[in-house]
Amino acid sequence: MQEQIEAVQRMQNYIAAHFSENITLADLSRASLFSPWYSYRLFMQHVGLTPSDYIRKLRLSKSALKLRDHSCKIIDVAFEMGFCSVDGYQRAFFREFGCNPREYALRPVPLYLFTPYGVKFRKYERRAVMNNLKNIFIHIIEKPTRKVMIKRGVTAADYFTYCEEVGCDVWGLLQSIKSISGEPVCLWAAVRIQNAGYVGVCARL
Repeated sequence: MQEQIEAVQRMQNYIAAHFSENITLADLSRASLFSPWYSYRLFMQHVGLTPSDYIRKLRLSKSALKLRDHSCKIIDVAFEMGFCSVDGYQRAFFREFGCNPREYALRPVPLYLFTPYGVKFRKYERRAVMNNLKNIFIHIIEKPTRKVMIKRGVTAADYFTYCEEVGCDVWGLLQSIKSISGEPVCLWAAVRIQNAGYVGVCARL
């Protein structure tokens, strides 16, 4: 099982490094070190998407951030992200996000961006390690008051069960909001303000 997960992770890494290029199943096969057919099967099994759907979602989400943050032409973004035509890009963007890329560029709205989680991070192990302890010095600094957006889980006990409950696409939504400073964070709410089992997803604004 671990060998399969590492193979899929290698394919994900390859896609991340070459997402704007023409990626073939043969390319992914060379990255995974398995046959093209078996590589496709492994990718579907562990990611839940075909390689082509995964690449398309990744390209579209990256293009949305490009349109949000830069003044650029739709045609330039389409070809930069690896799409073969502007019409094809616009249709794919609309199917994915429900809006036209030109309209989005003029007036960005929160979108459910695709978050390409690595499969190797879905399996984790908790360990208590007490070796090689070091002193930690804490320096307190003051920062401006922040607002917080919270999306709670009801039965989740950790990060992965939380994602299963509320959907990992919440991260993509928060990351699409430009006013959020830095990456959204996940934290446990204090006992006095949470019900048992609740987990909060927060974003600093």
